[in-house]
Amino acid sequence: MHAPSHPKESSPSDQTLLVLLAQAGDRAALEQLLRNSHAPLRRYITRLAGTDLADDILQETSIQIFRKLRFLREPAVFHAWTLRIASRIAISHLKRAHRWQPLDDSPLGTFTANPDLGGPPDAAFLSLLDHVSPASRAVLLLHYQHDLSLEETAAILDIPVGTAKSRLHYGVATLRKHLTLERKPL
Repeated sequence: MHAPSHPKESSPSDQTLLVLLAQAGDRAALEQLLRNSHAPLRRYITRLAGTDLADDILQETSIQIFRKLRFLREPAVFHAWTLRIASRIAISHLKRAHRWQPLDDSPLGTFTANPDLGGPPDAAFLSLLDHVSPASRAVLLLHYQHDLSLEETAAILDIPVGTAKSRLHYGVATLRKHLTLERKPL
């Protein structure tokens, strides 16, 4: 059997071992963990908060991972734990920046459907997410983009499942309302 050719493809047991080694003070293991999680976290943060804030949020997330790794009780949930940290920091940045606008105040833009539904989202879809609150945006991205269940999404965001369902419903309803308004002739 061949070893994974890309660090992202490392098995969960390898990641758990790296977490345990890093918690024991192994600097190389910590660096490898941060390297392995960099690209997935960057994609998630960029989709959640945009490219302008992504570098700052990713840096702050990496610092929090470094500071709090020793307190992680269950090394097997490292990936979900990093998404939780990134979500909290991103939502905090977005609230501070007042980056999202209520739908009534937002300018109408154009949307082109992405025929490649299995691929990465296009710029038009990502711009639609600007019309949704940061909390709903996080649920939408985790649930649909990362294919996580609502229970997993709620656990990552440290919210009740009912709240995750409400945020998902609100986000989808807001996107539908925006798309409906966009299609109506003025």
